[in-house]
Order: sequence, then structure tokens, then C-alpha cells
Amino acid sequence: MLAIEGIDARLGSEISTSIFYVLPVGIAAWYADRAAGVVFSLASAGLWLAADLAAGVDYSHWSIAIWNTLVRLGMFLIIANLLATLRLREDTAEKLAQTDHLTGLANSRRFLARLTEEIARAQRVGRPFTLAYADLDNFKTVNDRRGHAAGDRALVVVADTLVTSLRRTDLAARLGGDEFAVLLPETDEAAARRALGNAASSVLTAMEAHGWPITLSIGAVTFTSTPTTADEAIGVADELMYRVKAEGKNRIEHSTWPQAAAPVRS
Repeated sequence: MLAIEGIDARLGSEISTSIFYVLPVGIAAWYADRAAGVVFSLASAGLWLAADLAAGVDYSHWSIAIWNTLVRLGMFLIIANLLATLRLREDTAEKLAQTDHLTGLANSRRFLARLTEEIARAQRVGRPFTLAYADLDNFKTVNDRRGHAAGDRALVVVADTLVTSLRRTDLAARLGGDEFAVLLPETDEAAARRALGNAASSVLTAMEAHGWPITLSIGAVTFTSTPTTADEAIGVADELMYRVKAEGKNRIEHSTWPQAAAPVRS
């Protein structure tokens, strides 16, 4: 901004440089926030006035200089407000496109993107990661006996409990219906068993507190070698989860990939 003011003062009043004063205002409003746009608007208007005075612009009355500065300030503020509003709407739309509308967790689109990134990162650094696929047992019973409002509330409680039980670096997602997934970056099987066991225990405690007969069937896979795609990784965890459902529900089954040993049940 100071460079623009210096150039403007040297060029004088015959050559317009107004567009250049808009640039820092627009950058501040778009990449920072509305408040930054206001600050840069004030600075741009003040520097423009300083450039006029340095260039020797002769006003017939001092009030003209004030009027011109206020008009310029108004223009900058309008531009800053429009850009800040546009950026906010764009960010909100992007967030909604990647968020489950009911629970606030990541949706399948965001989860697949993050899992793909984790697979690529694991290939570079050679560290394991764990993926868990969970299905709520007896969820239909809650919907049928207590109504869909109670079912929706149960999903929200499950989501909130998962978020508070996991690390900040972990990602919980609702993939649809009563199916959830959890990504544990840089987590081996032993650490994953502890983390998922604590999370499942917290969810069961929350379900009991509300009187809901909901339990969890979880298939968890620790990838010591990276799968080819995110869909392949989810398919392995999904298969384990369905094995749990078929063999009695309400437990966690862990495995490694490639298969190094028999799955560990918990």
C-alpha cells in the first residue's frame, strides 16, 4: 500500500491509480475477514489523500479533500463488504457440501477425500493407519418404537460422543443411515484397539443413559501396507463389520492388512 501511495504521488493527479488502491482492500477482505477489509479500506483512503497532497493537488476548499476521501472510503467499504460476504457464502457452501446435515460429522465425500490423502501420506512415510467401520445395532427398534425424532437424536448423540472420545487428528464420519466410519492416522493396531474401545464404551454409556437399546458392531483394520484405493480400504473394514453383525453384534473385530494374523476380537 505504501508503494502504491508513493507511485501515485509521483505520477500526479493526471493519471488515475484508483484501481491499485482497491487491490489490498480486496485481498484483505477475501483472504482475512470483513474487519481486515475495513482496516485496509481506511488505510487506502488515507494513503490516497496523502498521495494527492504529496502530488500537490490544489483544492479550492479543504472540505473537498475530506469529501473525496469519504467517497473513496465508501467505495472501498462496499467492495470489502461484498467480497467478505461472497467468501463467507463460498466457505459455508463448501462446508455444507462436506458435512452431514444431521450430525455435523464429515460426510462420505469428505471422508473418502481424507482417506485418499491418508493413503498417499502413508505411502510416503511408511506409517500404519487404522480405519474402522461401525454400524448401530437395534437402531431400527428405536425408530419403530420411539419415532424418527428419537432416532435422529440417537444419531446426533453417537456423533457427538465419537468426536469427544477421539483425538483431534482423527476423523469421524457418517456414511449414511446408521453407518459411521473413523479414520485414525498413524495408529497401529494396539493403539487403535485402545482408542476404539474407549470410543465404543463411551457411546454405549450414552445410549444407556438415554434408555436406547443401541450397541455398536465395529470392523477395524490397521493398514501396515497401503491399499490401492479408498474404496478398497473401506471394503475391507466393511467386510469385518458385517462379520461382527453375523456373529452376534455388539463387539469390535480388529485385523491387519495385509492379513498377518487372525482377527482380534474385543
